[in-house]
Amino acid sequence: MFDESFPDRVIKTSVLLSLIIIAGSLSYTSFVLTTSIAIGCFISIALLKTTWWAIQYAVRHKREKIKGFFLKISFLKYFIIGAMLLSACFFLEINVAAISLGLSIVVAVIVMKVGGRLFVNYLNRSVKVPSENIKSGFSIKK
Repeated sequence: MFDESFPDRVIKTSVLLSLIIIAGSLSYTSFVLTTSIAIGCFISIALLKTTWWAIQYAVRHKREKIKGFFLKISFLKYFIIGAMLLSACFFLEINVAAISLGLSIVVAVIVMKVGGRLFVNYLNRSVKVPSENIKSGFSIKK
């Protein structure tokens, strides 16, 4: 289910979904709404990218010191992302519901991808089609 290209597909889908939601929010002609959604989406995608980078780096270089490395990277990334969020709140008017929608984009994409894969696997196991009734072509009977 989780192969090595899974995070890349999640990032691409998250960016595409973020752009669609941001474009949809433009129809409300509210700068606050659009900016809040864009900031939330950016932070969510940045957190996923830094987490995936940290996992790749730890696996490739420092297998024996993974706990300390993850602790340092997590502290640093949440400090930077928190500072970005705090500065956005100080300098811009932020809609809390819109920013939380943006922050949940990556989680929603992961849930959709995993849920979709589980649903397809469930359907493949539960729906049994007899193969003798399926023909490779159409025949016209006279």
